[in-house]
Amino acid sequence: MKTIENIKNTLDTYRNQDIRFISVTNSGWYSLFRDEIRNSIAIEGIFANRNELLFALEQGRRSSNQKTAAILGYFEAASTLYEYAENQYRTGEFEIRLSDLKQIHTLLMRYEHQLGTFTGNLGGFRKSDVAVTNSSFTPLNYMHLEDISRVFICWINENIRKSQFDILTFSAASHILFETIHPFRDGNGQVGRILLSYLLIGSGFINVAIKGTIKADRDIYYHALEVGDEGVEKLLRDIENGKKINIQIINDYIYDSNLEPLKRIIQKRLIYSFECIEKGIKTKDLDALIPLREAAKYYNYSQ
Repeated sequence: MKTIENIKNTLDTYRNQDIRFISVTNSGWYSLFRDEIRNSIAIEGIFANRNELLFALEQGRRSSNQKTAAILGYFEAASTLYEYAENQYRTGEFEIRLSDLKQIHTLLMRYEHQLGTFTGNLGGFRKSDVAVTNSSFTPLNYMHLEDISRVFICWINENIRKSQFDILTFSAASHILFETIHPFRDGNGQVGRILLSYLLIGSGFINVAIKGTIKADRDIYYHALEVGDEGVEKLLRDIENGKKINIQIINDYIYDSNLEPLKRIIQKRLIYSFECIEKGIKTKDLDALIPLREAAKYYNYSQ
């Protein structure tokens, strides 16, 4: 099995060969990407089978229902940001801005806004406190969102430049921080998972599909978030009580947080994503008229 370091080195080798594996024109990656979309919206309670997903993406129709709006929004937000992050990594210019975070939300929720199922401000932070259904944590008071979000972005960029943490710790901590802050009125789960993959790609890796189409997988993911946010929630309560924060203080709280369950999920999904990419690259020059039993090995379908 490939280690995380081996995965990055191999992906860099493909980049040096100018193989554009993060692109919707790459069939192997596109299959992985569709899997990500289907799983991520399922975590939010929107379930689409493969035919519904393909119809929404390939017909390119305006959204006429919540399911189609969710699929199209995720596709546009994630595909745009992932290719952008890949180009930033290749040029050694990867960093994130607050406007990037808001752009993810704008693209993600645009179709639902057009449909009228989301009536909030696209790309705008929430203007009131919220409670998260079936969750044990309390998101940050809305009056502190702008300030902590700017420090959060600075923390991300500082860790991109200086590699304070290994990639699994960094990506897990980033995800926990974002989801516990919960800056938007709606769409935080999907924005957070797109941000997770955006940071992975910008750090030289590949996007991941957090499994969520079945309840057991969703429960594993929810548990990882709840275990991990205990230390971070203490930070948020301290902020609400007037504590000034900086990058080092965030690091201190991260060290006190249990990120292991989420790190295991990310590691497992990174390996899966890498295997999908490798299979696509290694089979791209094969004759198209291969037996179905051979094709089924690579795309996880029956004959």
